[in-house]
Amino acid sequence: MGEGRSSVPATRVCAKADCSVFPDLSPHPDAPLEWWFCHGSLGGDAVERIDFMLSLFRHNSASDGDDGHMLIISVLNDGDDRSSWRSEVSPRLIESFIADTPQDYGTLPGTRHLVQALVDEIAANGIPTPFKDAGKPTRCDVERLSIRWNDFALREDGNEIAIGFDLPGAQQHCSLRLTPHSPWLLEPGDGAFRFGSMAYESCPRLTLHGDIDGAAITGEAWFDHQWGELSWTHGEGDEPQTLSWDWLGARFDDSSALIAWQRKARQTGEIVHSKAILFEPGKAPVTFDDAVMTPERQWRSTASMIDYPVEMRVEVPALGLDVVFAPTIDAQEIPVFGVMAAIWEGTGRVAGTRVGTSVSGTGRLELQGYGNLLDVRETQKRWVERIDATLRAFLPEKLSEQSLTEIAGAPRWAYDPHAQTAMLSEPVWDLLNRGGKHWRPIFGFLLLDALGTDPTPYETLVSVIPELIHNGSVIIDDIEDGSDTRRGDATLHRRYGVPTAINAGNMLYFLPLLSLEEHPHLSVDQREEIYRVLVRTFVRAHIGQGQDLYWSHPEHSKDRDFWLAPELGPQILQAHAFKTAAPLSAISEIACIIARAPADTRAACARFAENLGVAFQIVDDVNNFTTRPEWGKVRGEDIAAGKASYAIFKAISLLPPAERDRLVKLLSDTSERTSPDGLAAGLDLMERSGAFDACRNEAKALVEETWPAFSAAVNQTQGKVVLRLLITNLLNLPLEM
Repeated sequence: MGEGRSSVPATRVCAKADCSVFPDLSPHPDAPLEWWFCHGSLGGDAVERIDFMLSLFRHNSASDGDDGHMLIISVLNDGDDRSSWRSEVSPRLIESFIADTPQDYGTLPGTRHLVQALVDEIAANGIPTPFKDAGKPTRCDVERLSIRWNDFALREDGNEIAIGFDLPGAQQHCSLRLTPHSPWLLEPGDGAFRFGSMAYESCPRLTLHGDIDGAAITGEAWFDHQWGELSWTHGEGDEPQTLSWDWLGARFDDSSALIAWQRKARQTGEIVHSKAILFEPGKAPVTFDDAVMTPERQWRSTASMIDYPVEMRVEVPALGLDVVFAPTIDAQEIPVFGVMAAIWEGTGRVAGTRVGTSVSGTGRLELQGYGNLLDVRETQKRWVERIDATLRAFLPEKLSEQSLTEIAGAPRWAYDPHAQTAMLSEPVWDLLNRGGKHWRPIFGFLLLDALGTDPTPYETLVSVIPELIHNGSVIIDDIEDGSDTRRGDATLHRRYGVPTAINAGNMLYFLPLLSLEEHPHLSVDQREEIYRVLVRTFVRAHIGQGQDLYWSHPEHSKDRDFWLAPELGPQILQAHAFKTAAPLSAISEIACIIARAPADTRAACARFAENLGVAFQIVDDVNNFTTRPEWGKVRGEDIAAGKASYAIFKAISLLPPAERDRLVKLLSDTSERTSPDGLAAGLDLMERSGAFDACRNEAKALVEETWPAFSAAVNQTQGKVVLRLLITNLLNLPLEM
């Protein structure tokens, strides 16, 4: 927004306090963005109270000037624990999203590859559910407000507004007529009130009457109309930031009303623009530039993993106003098509003081920009927190008699919780608390969504099976490999001793299986099939580890013939498939078993998961050569260990003969490759070989070759789109030398 804070605390906006002054609500075709917004409450003798909101957006594409439309309708029935909604778009809006998004968001730091992946996914497979392609509006007049789009109709009729729409989640049609009984926010003769590059017309109090399928209803509504330009980025140069939007509309019991809003840079918290507008009976609306909106409480959506400040304090010092909005319920998130992914739009109560006197009333809070599809690192961080909480509930950091009874059954004599904590929970949580990407369970959650299955009943199972089994294998692998460090700290066998590490690692193979025992949402056949998948996974993992152990055994000579053998590359990839990829393939099969997916879908998911797991291990091998501390690696340790990694194999295959022979000779000589000079020479040869880029390209190719079949086998859901972006980010993390 181009408008900053004014030094003038208040400015009169409308010279008249006349409800009969009705604005021109007709479309403005030259404006890039326009919307009509209405919210309120209604009810009747045969209709329980309903809080509703509807927004119709018109978007003028930057690419060709044609209009696209989006319709959002949300209702909260009295007593419900979450709102119901509709989120619909026109084909032209989808086309303009594909055409304009690279320009609109591609300049944000580190997002170009994500933007392209998002656009490519929508172009290839269409918009994801829960969004609906509702076709083109059948009527959209330019001279006056008169829009019809399937069951939705919005038109001005004299000094009234007529609205019709089908209620979300119900086979009922709602017809409303709205009549203003407070002045509109506008400037007679000069058009609408302007803030920044947007024009604003608003009436906070309209009476409504109408019917729902013939049942009479009455109530009160609020109506806004805005148009102009609205950017979701702020700042120039190399570091533009995304913006969030907070808007509160409050109707107080004394018949006054308030609008307050602010836009801020999400990364820094800088307030870019804020304002408040007071409506009082018999008076013209007045604006104030000293509005402050402060979050009081956060709520995290388990659907989008976005944190919203659903309880908001609003202060307007020039008014002596200090109120807090509290939502009726927290679960009032609405998915929206586009980069933003979702908004929070909810009803509630406001209460506080004005010049020392208590005030209260109803309110609606709108929160936009608190998360978007390009925030993959933040999304993954929130997933990690969610999964860690599940792991802690399943395996507490401090074991008690009760938790041990839940794990192993009631003791015949007595448990020693202190000993079990020291031998199991303490070392396991030492490792888990060092961080991790948790991408295996995340993959499982998002795959369940793409398979059309609510993951909530399977939260524990999908979290603990892949994550605890993986960490158990890490503990045992470190013992077998003689590793000294893991995730930037001492390996568990170095810190706690080999016996403790073996016991803890082995326990993590079996403990997660308890999540299957008597699972209320799984049949006996499903549980047995999951057991079969896990047994096969354990077998494959040990075969893969056996290959690694054979190569690293002191008696196995890794000479020139070993390094130049043509079968070395395929053998490395097969070991990756059995070690790294097998758990991912397992969770994909488990998700398919839970969803009762057909055999061809299960096969496509398992093959994609295997390719993704191998691709991840290839990239992980490359990251062995990074200096980035978050990877927790010793740079070049694979060279020092003479490890048969795919990055080293690829360097040998790409280097010119003389340099290839130099690297092979170095790798074959333990004393040379472990010396500082030898390690430096090896790193130099690796960098000059082009192996890092080649490995990344191969990893991406593995994903791309199986994505189409996988994509066709599952549903086009928002979870699948998020999965695509998480994978893209995983394979494109920069290598810092």
